Amino acid sequence: MSREALAEAEGDPFLGITIADRFVIVGKLGAGSMGTVYRARQEAMGRDVAIKILRSDRAFDAQAKARFTREARAMSLLRSPHTVTVFDFGEIVDDATDAAFGRGRSAEQSSPGEGPTWSNGSLYLAMELLEGESLGQRLKRLRRLRVGDAARFARHALLSLAEAHDKGIIHRDLKPDNLFLARPPAGEHEEICKVLDFGIAKVMTGTERPVDALETQAGTVFGTPRYMSPEQAQGKPLDARSDLYSLGVLLYQMLVGRPPFIDDDAVVVMARHIKSAPAPALEAAPDAGIPPSLSELLQRALAKRPEERPRSAQEFIAELDRAMDEARPSVRRERPAPAQPAEVGATSELLAVVGDGADGSQPPSTSRPAPRKRTSRVAVGTVALSLIVTMLA
Repeated sequence: MSREALAEAEGDPFLGITIADRFVIVGKLGAGSMGTVYRARQEAMGRDVAIKILRSDRAFDAQAKARFTREARAMSLLRSPHTVTVFDFGEIVDDATDAAFGRGRSAEQSSPGEGPTWSNGSLYLAMELLEGESLGQRLKRLRRLRVGDAARFARHALLSLAEAHDKGIIHRDLKPDNLFLARPPAGEHEEICKVLDFGIAKVMTGTERPVDALETQAGTVFGTPRYMSPEQAQGKPLDARSDLYSLGVLLYQMLVGRPPFIDDDAVVVMARHIKSAPAPALEAAPDAGIPPSLSELLQRALAKRPEERPRSAQEFIAELDRAMDEARPSVRRERPAPAQPAEVGATSELLAVVGDGADGSQPPSTSRPAPRKRTSRVAVGTVALSLIVTMLA
């Protein structure tokens, strides 16, 4: 089928075009407020990839482009098998793209003797195309995980964070939809947990100053309230220990079946992270078989003061390993969770690329989505938050 026929049949002008002379767009995975994600074929490498393309109406939005670029650069620095792999990043400059947008060009836009070189200004990010499901999808099906699985997924995520932190990258938005449980490679039997979506990551230079100030305006809080550290909720300067708190929240949810703090009002949730002590996991889910040593580690990870948490991802891993070694006999006696394999399809592949909302992207759906609660990623003023904190004090 020709590019034009494919585009007309599917109703998307990008289908069939070639990006950067090597990625042929063959299908659409999903779209959101910041961009669209496609399946593409890289014939020279014999593989399919996922390509995230910045929306054309954001092509000249300086903040959108800066964020997109920051995500690409942050991810390109990481080589951990527990971080989604980036293959390529750049700006789309392509005649076929221009035709896809239906834009005409005058002769002045081309050099003599050359074809037109107009660019729509959109950026693209090519990444590995994963199969499996997000942790968020898994928790929606099972509510909570077996202790061994929860600890293993947390360990994988910590390995990703250890490398990121060593390179001066703070994720700042760890949540279930930004951890992906990928199907194991051939010959392996265990799923691999990968960290996704560095869209609001903070990349530090050697002087401990952010590479860009896009997300560091005074008095503004960025992130997902249910998984924010207390210092993040207050708009304070962050270091790697903020991510460790968020990872602690994720591990708590995997074990207990819910995050430590829940409310439909995002600001109330943030205030509780700042002021309220979480119930120990062992008490919150006494029937889950959570080892006391693991529950105690979680209390440390969820400490309000960063200096009371594990000092690094590597230290967190070491303490997690010790806790699991102490609990190994009881963990082996766990009843396995019911087998409910993830559906194969575009939804899983999309989430491997964009998570659940760094850019508002949503997977294709045949059913009407449930109303979103007000605890999704937010940017709020710290003045309003301080009032709520005072009320809860």
